[in-house]
Amino acid sequence: MKKLKIVVLFSVLAFSACIEEDIIDDSVAEEVRIISSFTTLKVGEIATLEASFFNNVGELENNTFIWSSSNPSVLSIDATTSSVIANSEGTAIITAKATGKMGDLTDSQTIEVVANNSIIIDNPKKGTFSKTTSYKAAGDFEITKTSTGIKIELASNYVADTSLPGFALFLTNNPNSLASALQIDAYDDADGAHYTGAFTYNISNVGLNDYKYLVQWCRPFAILTGKAQIIDK
Repeated sequence: MKKLKIVVLFSVLAFSACIEEDIIDDSVAEEVRIISSFTTLKVGEIATLEASFFNNVGELENNTFIWSSSNPSVLSIDATTSSVIANSEGTAIITAKATGKMGDLTDSQTIEVVANNSIIIDNPKKGTFSKTTSYKAAGDFEITKTSTGIKIELASNYVADTSLPGFALFLTNNPNSLASALQIDAYDDADGAHYTGAFTYNISNVGLNDYKYLVQWCRPFAILTGKAQIIDK
């Protein structure tokens, strides 16, 4: 009986150490997002257009996309192959449209067409953590494209709270839920969790535009402790 009381007491203490403010409403707005990572093309190039539709809990769902170009003389759309053709130097806005439960949704991206002897560099992403509870959460990061996926570089000012009994770091499209989130670091990983200072994660098979947030969670009790929106640098 004494052993049982100790186990129960430990569970209660761990739970109270993690709980600050439980999140009940895990809904988010439906979203169309262009996930094609290019923002620059060379004259004569043809590139595949890709977009994703996320439902009201941030999960990926199948949908049909209609593509358009604001300047077909610079960038034209091949609707049968969902590709874009770079016709001449200049800029154009590419728009993807899909229909959700609340009506039509769109996302747009500006594409620049340059001379075919130009050097093209993919635009990186960035973000800054803010705490959502009394636990420590702060710091900047940068995300760049690699040949196999993405690289997340935490800056020297990065902080996560070491007192959390079940710390974990996730990429997600819904900061209010772990559904469809991708765990990239946790207290029980083989190499342990990273809590302070600069650190680099190399993540395979993930694109620059696949996720909208990088978040810190108290994983055993599913409590969000830190959040950062991923934006263009």
